[in-house]
Amino acid sequence: MPKPDIDSILKGAEGGDEDRIVTGDEGRLVIEDERTTYRIISKSVREYHFTVPYNSRQDRVEVGQIFSIKDQDLTFLARVLNIEHSSNYDGHWDTTMRGTQFYDHDQIFNRVIAEPLGCAFPDGAFRKARTLPTKFSPVERAEKEEFGFLKIRMGDIEVGYLRNGSRLVEEIPVSLHSLDMDHHMGVFATTGMGKSNFMKVFAASCMRLAARGESKFGLLIVDPHGEYLKGKRHPSGSVKGLLHLNRYREGLACFSTNKENSSDPGVEELAISESDVRPEDIALLYEWSPPQRDALDAISRLLDSNNWLQEIQSPEGLARMVQDGFKDTTIMVLVRRIKNELERNKYIKSRSSLANILARLQKGDVVLVDIPRLNDRSELFLLSVLSRHILEEYKKDPAEERKNCLITIEEAQRVLGAGSNTSRFESIAREGRKFGVGLCAITQQPKLIDRQLLSQFNTLVVMGLGDRNDRKQLEESAKQDLSSMDIEIQTLEKGEAVVSTLSIPFPVPARIHRFEDYLHRLNQEEREEGLIKKGGFKPFLE
Repeated sequence: MPKPDIDSILKGAEGGDEDRIVTGDEGRLVIEDERTTYRIISKSVREYHFTVPYNSRQDRVEVGQIFSIKDQDLTFLARVLNIEHSSNYDGHWDTTMRGTQFYDHDQIFNRVIAEPLGCAFPDGAFRKARTLPTKFSPVERAEKEEFGFLKIRMGDIEVGYLRNGSRLVEEIPVSLHSLDMDHHMGVFATTGMGKSNFMKVFAASCMRLAARGESKFGLLIVDPHGEYLKGKRHPSGSVKGLLHLNRYREGLACFSTNKENSSDPGVEELAISESDVRPEDIALLYEWSPPQRDALDAISRLLDSNNWLQEIQSPEGLARMVQDGFKDTTIMVLVRRIKNELERNKYIKSRSSLANILARLQKGDVVLVDIPRLNDRSELFLLSVLSRHILEEYKKDPAEERKNCLITIEEAQRVLGAGSNTSRFESIAREGRKFGVGLCAITQQPKLIDRQLLSQFNTLVVMGLGDRNDRKQLEESAKQDLSSMDIEIQTLEKGEAVVSTLSIPFPVPARIHRFEDYLHRLNQEEREEGLIKKGGFKPFLE
């Protein structure tokens, strides 16, 4: 009896035929209600294989796609790692010619190689698989029903929707856990892959929680590019900022060095007093010789800690340093660099915004510090002052009503790189969780971050990394195993991400919300309604 043609069966299935079966390779293909069923053919607890037609239009399999495997009362989930051309011919001689035609097409297929993610049990539990499904168990593309267990494991900070290959599963929002934020978060992507969009979506979700009285931590964002406050113009259309989230505006506190922005209602002009600055804040801005480093360390011992910036520039302060054994040429280098920083950072005034910033963070609000047109050194200086002040306050006896804090750092490799002079940020990474202070490191070069520090990060948002060394660094440091996802991470498109956090049982693929669409949804929702619902979002714009 001649074997049926795969194309005709697929065409018939699209027209309504059901329960048609194709045999002739190692697996079986069944068309059932427009959902394609394959069969497990091998291999082990660590790796599953199944076959698909080499020219299937019904359901093209993609790297990263998740399939479900039903075996009696258990449901296994597996993620596609790779897809290979294969055949039933001995030695895989599928390119041997017979006249002008290849050998029988139904003997040629694609072999799908997948890794097990875990096993869902009838009681709703999901655990790592310690066994393997029975051979020839049916394999289908996982749908919303198979992902139902993820809903109860997601957190309260929604950032996107679950993505299965190129398809969105809008019934399953991807949400991070507030209680994980003091265990540090990293956002990693090459330029143009959507880091800023992710952070605005993340901040908007935090604003929503704060305005509803549900926030568990305060979020500090220092923005040197001026894109978070009001957004920017973009060829694809208007790109909005956090100020446009009118519905939950009370969850945001804004401070700006820009006089035009600070004139807006609800935006305070940023000010840092000279008494807020410490020698260690200046120390991380330059490369210092050993004598200069010793002089910096001696300042807090020899000069008034609240007035040292003025004292060291006075003849009396200079004489005191010289009497302690330092050369006047060494002191003059310090004085010159200090004057440069005071001149560069016009927000250093007689008053201070630190008390207001700290109060809003401890309340659980989003605090945006807008510093457009300031250079990298000024940003690093301000970030040093803010983070030091926050850590010192959080190390004091904790108040019962105080919320934890998450400090974001753009271009984090500058302060978390191996050998960098940034002991304060290292101390936050190593022990900040003990005091309720976490770091959110944002960078396009995770390979430059110290490996031991990166291993302290429990939540990773990976949004496309072309550099193999960057991916390897994350794979070796992540709490969850990302080594098998190298191909998927390399091929992520703009707006797509892999989210790894210990509160979710496996790294989940996500499509991050486009901020403007998410903003519209939040501004339309009622205060009492839940956030989890289908949003009908537009595709992520290039």
